[in-house]
Amino acid sequence: MNYYLEDKKLIIKIDSLFVKTIQEFLDAYIPSKRIQHLLIQNKWLTMDNNPVKRQDDICGLNLEIELYPSMHEYKPSYNKIQAVYEDEIILVVFKPKGVLVHSDGGTEETLSDMVKDYYIDKPYIDVQPVHRLDKETTGLVMFSKSEIFQPLLDKLMAQSQIRRQYLAFVKAKVNEETFTINKPIGKDRHDSKKRVVSRNGQSALTKFRLLGSKNGISVLRCILDTGRTHQIRVHLSSCGYPIINDDLYGVRDKALVRMGLIGDILDFYHPLKEENMEVECELPNDMAKLVNEVL
Repeated sequence: MNYYLEDKKLIIKIDSLFVKTIQEFLDAYIPSKRIQHLLIQNKWLTMDNNPVKRQDDICGLNLEIELYPSMHEYKPSYNKIQAVYEDEIILVVFKPKGVLVHSDGGTEETLSDMVKDYYIDKPYIDVQPVHRLDKETTGLVMFSKSEIFQPLLDKLMAQSQIRRQYLAFVKAKVNEETFTINKPIGKDRHDSKKRVVSRNGQSALTKFRLLGSKNGISVLRCILDTGRTHQIRVHLSSCGYPIINDDLYGVRDKALVRMGLIGDILDFYHPLKEENMEVECELPNDMAKLVNEVL
């Protein structure tokens, strides 16, 4: 798809589209029926600057979409985010340890609050997280910047076209070069904060590759096929590979100052660029140091 941003409008060159009607375009790129309705009703979608109907054939030069049609009130934050990647519809940021992605009903500042401060001078940008990380997990989080395309990003997430890769630092000597853990995960009936492997839980599959092992510490590359709460942490603990400084399932070790789990790579299909992309973050100093020692 060939496109460019003009003010707040996404201009799409019609000759770069494979769809033939407005409804086919909506079905391909706007999976939300509510957003489809608003695009037509509010004239947020036009063709050569003329209002369209669902049954219209796509012809002419350009489709125009109001990419940021609403205004929002954002509060300033004293904590600034580290943006790793950004384009018209996607922002990827680095989440520090000890920060929630979004509120759990408490009053502490969240990563979402910090991202809203990032756009405090652009309150027309509607930022929402596409996925989450556990509070103590460090790493990359993707945000949607437009309510128009957020349903499409949510759909790609559900279809595993947005994939998350992690590094796990475990207090164990791992001998297998590659292995897969396919165990269902459910809530712990005795501790509401924890999850356990359970026959009655949700299906959960994680793939692992050993990067190195030394002095009783191993570094694993982890790839999620599903996204259950605490999935990597529970799966590794269930096999006797506890994550360093995981207060729920792991063991303490001074080799790191944080929990030994980081989501360091996001690879995803970009629906507008129509290509596969990969975003990677630098490791914090303590993790980088331990990687060098182990590998």
